[in-house]
Amino acid sequence: MVSRRTIALLLGSALVIGYVQYDTVSGPFQPTLTVENNDTTAYHLSAYTVESREQAMYLNFEVTTRDSEHRLKTLSQLVWPDGDRNVTLADDGVPTEQITVAPGETVTTTIDGWTRGDVTVYLGEKVADNETHVYTRVRTCPRTGQEHSLTFEEDGGISGGSICA
Repeated sequence: MVSRRTIALLLGSALVIGYVQYDTVSGPFQPTLTVENNDTTAYHLSAYTVESREQAMYLNFEVTTRDSEHRLKTLSQLVWPDGDRNVTLADDGVPTEQITVAPGETVTTTIDGWTRGDVTVYLGEKVADNETHVYTRVRTCPRTGQEHSLTFEEDGGISGGSICA
């Protein structure tokens, strides 16, 4: 016969394991973004969340090209910076976070509007250079507890990474 203590221990263990598995799959943790600016100019960073990588590539943005033309471009055309300025999302209903990071500043925020399975798109612009587009990244992680980081370097370089916890 199994003792009450053994039954209580097994039930307690099952509850803890069930809670941990539930929290890993559908927990409330939004992605965390940390942006560090080691450059001498400010940067503007926008984060967008969409349901899939394919949907992300078809996001529409209004831009001013280096030839001063106003055009509509998809994210797939903005993957590599090409001197576009004033990159503004043209699609409605896309959850958006925007931050400006001053020289020497570090900002940490969460990406609101994100739900499990969403894709996060980051677009960076150099403020002192007429909002020139300098950075694009698409991050995919279906799990909660994500940590994304981005560093603007003094020499104009940009580094970053992400952890899919």
